[in-house]
Amino acid sequence: MVQLQNFPRKTNSFQSDRHLPLLNSLFIERFSEFSSNSHDNTFKSFMKWARKSPQLMGFLDIISTDMLSDGVEFQPMNKGSGRNKIINAKKFWADNTGVDVAQATIYDLLITGIGYNWIGKLNDKQLKEFCSVAIKEFLPETKENILEFKAERMVEDIKEKSPESVVKKLRHMASTTVTKNTDEHETLNYVQRVGVNKRKFEKDEVLEFQLMPLDGKIYPFPPMEAILSEVYLLWLITQNNVSFFENGGKPDNVFILPKDLAGSPNHKYLIDTLKKYKKVQNKHGNLVFTGDLEVKALMDVDQQMENKDLGLYLISVMAMMYGIPVNRIPFLVGKAAAGGDSGGLADTGYWRKISVWQSKLESIYNRDVFVPFFGVEMKFRRGYLQDEVRETQNEMQKTNIAEQRMKAGLWTAEDAGDYLNIDPEVIKKAQEEKKKRDEEFQSGMLNQNLDNNDNVMKNQDAKMKAKKKQDTQNKNQQNAGGKKINP
Repeated sequence: MVQLQNFPRKTNSFQSDRHLPLLNSLFIERFSEFSSNSHDNTFKSFMKWARKSPQLMGFLDIISTDMLSDGVEFQPMNKGSGRNKIINAKKFWADNTGVDVAQATIYDLLITGIGYNWIGKLNDKQLKEFCSVAIKEFLPETKENILEFKAERMVEDIKEKSPESVVKKLRHMASTTVTKNTDEHETLNYVQRVGVNKRKFEKDEVLEFQLMPLDGKIYPFPPMEAILSEVYLLWLITQNNVSFFENGGKPDNVFILPKDLAGSPNHKYLIDTLKKYKKVQNKHGNLVFTGDLEVKALMDVDQQMENKDLGLYLISVMAMMYGIPVNRIPFLVGKAAAGGDSGGLADTGYWRKISVWQSKLESIYNRDVFVPFFGVEMKFRRGYLQDEVRETQNEMQKTNIAEQRMKAGLWTAEDAGDYLNIDPEVIKKAQEEKKKRDEEFQSGMLNQNLDNNDNVMKNQDAKMKAKKKQDTQNKNQQNAGGKKINP
């Protein structure tokens, strides 16, 4: 019988170009390392403007904190032997500062829409060379054909029994330094350029994360592209006010001396005096001047910041882009804070978006690192309050169900543990401890019963002896004519 699911893989004619979807790109975009206007230059301009916006960087910090603050957990794929795998996965994550790598990747995703990580691992060729050297060291007389066979078996054994020893490194790659080389259908390799240095990486060496895939392009849609005008306008507002206060916080004026020529003593004195009073520490003084002097204001600015409403509007647009609710933006005041939904649907929608973004990272890390090499699944904890309550209630209900089914004899402890996602080794240890406690309790109860029985027997013997003594005394007293006789 033909296995239909394997047919496309085995038949080359089925995999012809006309059957594969095309990437939405031009030739020069697909081979960007040969282009003087490569896509990473655009990403660099996005990053440059993002650095100039404290509002935007504040939003990114909020999102990365909410995604990472509750930590990560690892769940074994095979319930029977998960404890050591979890230990190895945690060690790998800690040794490579996984939280920092994930945070840098999140920042890249939120600005450029794409993030890259590099995996440092041994390929089959390197493993085989290592095994050959090890075999030669212990068995120097091994023939070449036998050596190759043993090395291949040793490689298979390592990959099967201890795959975690194959992968060692996890590093962040700045998205502004990486470009992709593709054909019409898929990515072929990655090229990283930093200054005059250039490195080429194969597909299996790089983890690629995408935030907003759009229109079938090689590169996903960068969020910074949508708010670049807002970021630039906020920068202009800031620079305008910087210039305003650099000029002493006073609008420019025209000072007219109708009866004096340029360079006259009065003209020079006026210039020197204005320079003196332009400094902030010399403001609010009095100016005494002789002769005719006319002052005209070139511009007049209200006492309040004229761009306040515009600035708040731009910030709200940026917050909408990332789905951040008003209650996460403490510096909004007045109408801006009260005009939006500070809770309810806005807050729920924000946390749903955070969960989706967490899942995007989890799926790539699990597919390419933790499942194949460690046999575990990585998961960012969803620790925000509503989910904590729901998860706690769900755990309580599941525990009650497991307890009732065990009492009814429908489940064993192992069945209940599998239902509650508890490591079988933990269950085994807990059962042994419970059995030990039960035996100690039963032994204690038995000893107590024995002690009580001994006391009962002793009390009965004492009563019998006392009764016999009393009977003997009464009998002797009767024989003595009713006189009291000590026995």
